[in-house]
Amino acid sequence: MGKLLKLRHLYVDRCTLLRYLPKGIGSLKSLQALDWPFKFESDDEALKLGDVGMMDQLQGSLEIAWLGKEDDESEMEKAQLGNKEHLSELKVWFHVARGEQRKGDDEIVKAMQPHENLESLSIGYCHGTTESLYWISTLHNLRKLDLYYWRFFEYLPPLGKLRSLEILEISGMDKVKKVGVEFLGREQEEETLFPKLKRLRFSDMSSWKEWEGITKDSSEMITIMPRLSSLEFVGCPNLKALPDMLYKITALRTLGIYLSPTLQYEYRKGVGKQWHNIAHIPNLYIDK
Repeated sequence: MGKLLKLRHLYVDRCTLLRYLPKGIGSLKSLQALDWPFKFESDDEALKLGDVGMMDQLQGSLEIAWLGKEDDESEMEKAQLGNKEHLSELKVWFHVARGEQRKGDDEIVKAMQPHENLESLSIGYCHGTTESLYWISTLHNLRKLDLYYWRFFEYLPPLGKLRSLEILEISGMDKVKKVGVEFLGREQEEETLFPKLKRLRFSDMSSWKEWEGITKDSSEMITIMPRLSSLEFVGCPNLKALPDMLYKITALRTLGIYLSPTLQYEYRKGVGKQWHNIAHIPNLYIDK
């Protein structure tokens, strides 16, 4: 396989009994499409994540699965994702494990730093912290972001400066109790935050109690989520209320609240204390 130097497309996704790809594939510098999900392999003959370091022509989607082994940090560094300017989508998930925080996940995420051209990013089951995603603000073309089951996140990363972001899904952040202004990523007195965001979804946020918006003094100088059309909460049982900044979004057409009893009570149609703040939204889906 390593001699097919002009090979551009390799599809093996439906080869369900194939244990691994041969290591020689790592020398295919012209390869543009590879639908193989990279997983930890102990066999010396297997293609590893680090072997894609020379594949700077890769396009489309790249999947990396079951991270969390001792040598995954070095493999991630060798992969040089930052050089792969043609990749549009990156999907990464770590070993599904509960209990104590797994050491090493932070360093793996730091070494992951993809090229700024990336359009879609999904990372799940990571035991890392918010600081490991310091590079997220460099992804100026990112349109979709999905962060799920980062069980040791204590606060959300600053995402408001992602100028191309249209879809944001956050779920399973067990330790997040408060979403504050750091989530907006405000840097200037006058600016627009989340300028293109259209869909925002929170789910399985069991400890989340408070969402703090901007102060009234800043509300006239800051524009937040001007294009948001869909907002959804699923499994946020302790969240008390939504920030005032959300009520001012004229583009908001759909609000869904499910399995979130406190919100459901406060926003009950006609009788909830907060009902008047959402009554103008055309499409309301609130569990009774």
